[in-house]
Amino acid sequence: MASALQFISDFLGYGANVVLPVIMFILCLALGMKWTKALGAGLLLGIAFTGMNILFGFAFPALQGAGQAMIARFPTHPLPAFDLGWTVASVISWAWPYAVFMFPLQIVINVIMLWAGWTQCLNVDMWNVWHKATLGAFVSALLKDSFLGEGGALAMGFLVAAIWVVLELISADYTREQVYNLTKIPGIAVSHNMLLDIIWMAPILDLIEKIPGIEKIKTSPADFRRRFGILGENYILGAILGLIFGLLAGFNLKDIATLVVSCAAILTIFPMMAGLFARALAPVAEGAQEFMQKRFPGKAFYVGLDWPVLGGVDALWVTGIIAAPFILVFAAILPYNIVLPFGSIIAVSLIATTTVLAQGDVVKSSILAIIGIPVYLGAASYFAPYLTDLAKSTGVFETLAKDAQGYGMVTWLETNAAGMRLMVFSIIDMFNGHLALGAVSIVVLAFCGWYYVRAMKRRENAAAAASGGIAGNPRPYADAPAGAAD
Repeated sequence: MASALQFISDFLGYGANVVLPVIMFILCLALGMKWTKALGAGLLLGIAFTGMNILFGFAFPALQGAGQAMIARFPTHPLPAFDLGWTVASVISWAWPYAVFMFPLQIVINVIMLWAGWTQCLNVDMWNVWHKATLGAFVSALLKDSFLGEGGALAMGFLVAAIWVVLELISADYTREQVYNLTKIPGIAVSHNMLLDIIWMAPILDLIEKIPGIEKIKTSPADFRRRFGILGENYILGAILGLIFGLLAGFNLKDIATLVVSCAAILTIFPMMAGLFARALAPVAEGAQEFMQKRFPGKAFYVGLDWPVLGGVDALWVTGIIAAPFILVFAAILPYNIVLPFGSIIAVSLIATTTVLAQGDVVKSSILAIIGIPVYLGAASYFAPYLTDLAKSTGVFETLAKDAQGYGMVTWLETNAAGMRLMVFSIIDMFNGHLALGAVSIVVLAFCGWYYVRAMKRRENAAAAASGGIAGNPRPYADAPAGAAD
């Protein structure tokens, strides 16, 4: 048993661009596809993820340099926690001794929910099991000195992780039409936990949509292109944003020109990767539907995947470049923030969430992202001591020290589903006798959960009406209330 778990742990350490293709290949074989077709689908998926990683390696440093220059230009309070990005956070989380047990936990819960008809999502995104490991480790650390003791704290960590798995599957169910309307990739959903922040963002977006005239503003990149011709092209928009960012950073002419071209390239090349995801996943979606129709007549079934399937949505990257300067401004002025943004200057978990909810409307997505930035900085500040302690206890911190010289803590700005995590942890902290904030969080979370179901049914109907529906059904929720999203 121990050797099997160690093998799984080592395999997951290969990274998403290797792990997911292997899982997809095995899934395709299980669905009855020919091995050659299964191999092709798996390899193409790996190529798509690899391509995204290469682009990340180009895009993020280009904006990090400008971001650091902006921070240096404006006086700010001390920022002792260094944002090293998701890659470092994942390494730290996988080093937690109990991390590998999150793998069977996710599989068992998913199978039970599929069998019982409580979800239609088969989540094959096993790489991001590390998010549940982070939750388990943080909950254990938060409660270790409570009356539960270390054993009880560890059990509570696994319980919270299990609830998180359930919420991810529910989130995938309630956003699949919106994801399809953006990507036009059939048979998939985004099962990443970042979309859980839609639970508290949905009421905010409904308020934004009640602002007089906001619905008349059409702000997708496609609308820009139709209205302004070449001035609305992605590369022109990217160049303009790069120019603004470079000026704010105080760059010289050469560095501004480099940033202009880099931002233009970011907004041009990222959407091109969508074609690879579509080619890889189309045969898988068809095979999954045929498999389910034969064995479970009348039941729908789709595959849950990581967020890069949204990488071809150009509105996502426009929102990300717009939001980046605001991340730096808020980091400098918010008194509770202790995080120096670096590795997550394009806060993908935030902008992907707002893009899905706003359905590619750049203005609404950007407003939501700007509203969310203080929440994400607050979460990164709150969790910095826990991530640092975990890094020290697992021996990872010494390796990171050279990348975070002069900083007392390491953290991760994106902290997926930051608002949800903050509410959940304030509720858990009630075990330590901190009752007031936890009680408020229970009330807020109960309201947002109730509102979420109603809002998502309405928004799923609106997305299905716009796209024709994944299965040709333009109104998947007949009982959904009418509203602004329709």
